[in-house]
Amino acid sequence: MMDLTLITWAQQFATPALTAFFTAITSLGSLEFYMFAIPIIYWMLDKHFGFRFAMFFIFSAYVNSGAKYIFTTERPPRELRLVEQEGYAFPSGHAQGSTAFWGFLALKIKKPLAWAVAILMILLVSLSRIYLGVHWPVDILGGLSIGIVLLAAYTLVARVNLEAIPLGRWIVGSALGAVLLYLLQPVGDGPMTVGFLLGASIGYQLELRYVDFTEHATLGQNIVKLVLGLLVLFLLRIVLKPLVGWMPGELSYVVRYGAIGLWATFGAPLAFTKLGLHKKPPAARTV
Repeated sequence: MMDLTLITWAQQFATPALTAFFTAITSLGSLEFYMFAIPIIYWMLDKHFGFRFAMFFIFSAYVNSGAKYIFTTERPPRELRLVEQEGYAFPSGHAQGSTAFWGFLALKIKKPLAWAVAILMILLVSLSRIYLGVHWPVDILGGLSIGIVLLAAYTLVARVNLEAIPLGRWIVGSALGAVLLYLLQPVGDGPMTVGFLLGASIGYQLELRYVDFTEHATLGQNIVKLVLGLLVLFLLRIVLKPLVGWMPGELSYVVRYGAIGLWATFGAPLAFTKLGLHKKPPAARTV
């Protein structure tokens, strides 16, 4: 499974147009795409589903990063790579991420069309990694398998009522969980994912108790929410990097992405509420 047969077979059909197509497809498995897509669900459609979605997806990324550092598999030769890609190969983060993302959506929608779209997107993203020469076939199979296992595991805990958990117990549990996850994986994307999980987790419970914002808004309000929310999110990602760079080890990533997670689930909804970016309830009718 680590020979070049499938990669060289796929690349024999290479053309500039096909390479551009698969480069665009593979970008749908990038961090930037997910940072854009998941907040849309949380801020505009359903914050409760959006929170579960974000936690599941980020935990999947944590597992993927940990597996990469366990197996430390080198990528295919550089001369075969049609895009720049560093880091370890197994399991494929794009294959696992697309399985987690589109599979989670399909589980929520529960329609044949949703499953058809999910399968198509997963296959296209996975195939793009082979065509672009950045993954072995076994990397793809590993990513797909882990994604499916995580989806199956999620279905076992999906019915837990998160809103019923007391705030103090939630914060302590989140902090202890973050410490454990960090100790288990203080390298790679571990600190980044741990930070986001911690910040988003605490922010979600704070929002429920002290903000309780309404997701539903007009088209214009949603555009403002999206622009404002993503602008601050990406600014935090950039501005905090030099500000916390003095911290020892990988701790700066925990703090940096913890702040991003806190903004996504608490700061942004608070700002949206203060700015009135939601549909107003219908006025009471006078008799």
